[in-house]
Amino acid sequence: MHLRPLLRRAAGLAGAAVLTLAGTLTAAGPAHADFGTDYHDPVTATRPLTRPDTRSCTVELMHEREFRNGYGNPPDTPYTATLTPPADCAGPWSAVVLDLHGQVAGRQFDRIFGVRVGGVQVLLSSTPEPSKDGIAWNVEHDVTRYAPLLSGGPQEFSFDLANVTDATYTGVFTISAELTFFTANDRWPAARTADRLLTTGPFDLTQAAPATGRELTFPQNLERLTAEVYARGGGACEEFAYASAPDAFAAANPGSGICGKGPFRELRLTVDGRVAGAVWPYPVIYTGGWDPLLWRPVPGVFAFDLPAYRLDLTPYVGLLLDGRPHTVGVTVNTAEAQSNDVWTGQVNLFAETDHGAARTTGQLTDHRVAPEAAVGTELADHGGGSGDWTVTASRHDLARGWVQTSHGRITTEVRDDLAFRSAQQLRATGDDVTLRNGTDLTRTTATWGGGPHRTTTVHEGEPLDVRYLVSRDAAGNTDQTTAMDLGYHREATAATGGHVTERSTVDHTLRPTARRHDGDRTVRTGSSTEEYRSTGPEGPYRRTLTFVDGWPSS
Repeated sequence: MHLRPLLRRAAGLAGAAVLTLAGTLTAAGPAHADFGTDYHDPVTATRPLTRPDTRSCTVELMHEREFRNGYGNPPDTPYTATLTPPADCAGPWSAVVLDLHGQVAGRQFDRIFGVRVGGVQVLLSSTPEPSKDGIAWNVEHDVTRYAPLLSGGPQEFSFDLANVTDATYTGVFTISAELTFFTANDRWPAARTADRLLTTGPFDLTQAAPATGRELTFPQNLERLTAEVYARGGGACEEFAYASAPDAFAAANPGSGICGKGPFRELRLTVDGRVAGAVWPYPVIYTGGWDPLLWRPVPGVFAFDLPAYRLDLTPYVGLLLDGRPHTVGVTVNTAEAQSNDVWTGQVNLFAETDHGAARTTGQLTDHRVAPEAAVGTELADHGGGSGDWTVTASRHDLARGWVQTSHGRITTEVRDDLAFRSAQQLRATGDDVTLRNGTDLTRTTATWGGGPHRTTTVHEGEPLDVRYLVSRDAAGNTDQTTAMDLGYHREATAATGGHVTERSTVDHTLRPTARRHDGDRTVRTGSSTEEYRSTGPEGPYRRTLTFVDGWPSS
């Protein structure tokens, strides 16, 4: 007997889907009585933002706005308003912070939502699943890097949360949003930001259309260029792409609902058709993923603030200075014949210009960036819906180029060394799963000319271990247990002339467990321990949270 999903997303509904790993894991769906009728408001051990103590002004963007039905006639999303930066706190600013406050009660799925200003994506997030009595949560997000957009006068503010309510799913999300502008002084100087922002606008990558692009015209005195990519997998399979099986195993088990295409995903950024960088998305697990009891009250890593993946495109600046449109594109990896469902997101480009020249010149001198990652698969199919597989992927890329500026010829070299490994064991068509994934990313940017040699290196580690087991006895009792160990580890160093000038670290780990027993008795229990440690210019920080059945452990 296979454990079949108790709940699936209705076709066309947005939001983070309930997990049906390989089409067979119970998500148990949103529940309202697992820890009694309530649980602690969502909380995380991550370091709060450091806010300047300068004079500040707060602009309210949205006050207790209800999101009830994103598919109504008319829909209640996106909510739009005009954002006007406050005259009393005119830029340049030392910091700009977006604060969100949400409330929800009843029964509801987790939902994805996004925030845009002037058409530029500035936040991608998701909601918690509520208790019957109700919960409240907060999100703070640093949007200082979007200052060039904010200083350009009034902009459209857009908040998009597509919810669905009916007789069963009653939770209405009530959201407030505000933006705080912090002025600058000697102690808190104006933040260094780009001079101009460009964006591709939203993209959707599917099997039928795995690539998209948009023509953009860049400043002719461009000096540096950085891209950030917001991206998330959607649909019943791509949200859990990291746990998918190789196509050969999925094909050998037809009708089982097993998701194919393998566990590796890569989004490639292209400039005029040339691959310029790759994003390997973090395996974000939302508050309905696998078992909702895992995430009450501590959400998964990045679940409330999805990463914006940054790529240094400065070596390509010399190709973009002719004043003509150039196509910036995004495509999903072709390994395993593209993804199952859809990848959505947006690319923002931060352009820094030469303030001492109307035009710059440049050249891409070395381009050794692979068209796609090298992927290997080892599969052992044991029959009967059981199998073992190991999937690896790697990249070793280099791009180098120079730009002639008013302060000399600046050469920039970008190196990427990326490695991925997924080892999975699946038994009984998904009733017994062991998953061990690891991603190691090292990105190095070296710059010389116009001053001493400068190097920045960022190393990221992204582990994810899962143990899932369902057992049944002769009396018909069912016992389901889920245990995870996930994290994010980052070390960033900056060096000038061979001497390290700055170093920062992040070590974030989360270990949640959940158990459900049905039959002779009913058990709903869960626990989690989260630890966050960081070092850097702001000093050391450390916090540990431990919860049992939704409440702090004594």
